[in-house]
Amino acid sequence: MEHRYTLRKPVTLDIVITYQALGLVQGRTMNISLGGMLIETGCVELPVNALVKASFYLHEKGEYKPCSVDAMVMHSASGQAGVMFNDLNDNLHAGLQMLLNNSHDNAMLDHRSFAGV
Repeated sequence: MEHRYTLRKPVTLDIVITYQALGLVQGRTMNISLGGMLIETGCVELPVNALVKASFYLHEKGEYKPCSVDAMVMHSASGQAGVMFNDLNDNLHAGLQMLLNNSHDNAMLDHRSFAGV
């Protein structure tokens, strides 16, 4: 059974998952926390325990900054994957904390696409 150490909040971000066996998988976050996120992956099912890289943009200090974090797939079913972050750096931790603190503010949510990355 999965145990979360931080609460997730509903936040929608366009995201690209890099998984060595499949390449790039486009998706969208459904919720996010400082420990991980739930991602809509469409018809792609990522295997449990797969190591992936999640790439997305965060709006920070008036700019959209590209972010990437290594993660592990904890569960996957019905076009969704729950991932747990591995070692957030200080800048990404601060950016996610700001996003979560302001998740009710649509100005904080970014719908930029990583298409063509």
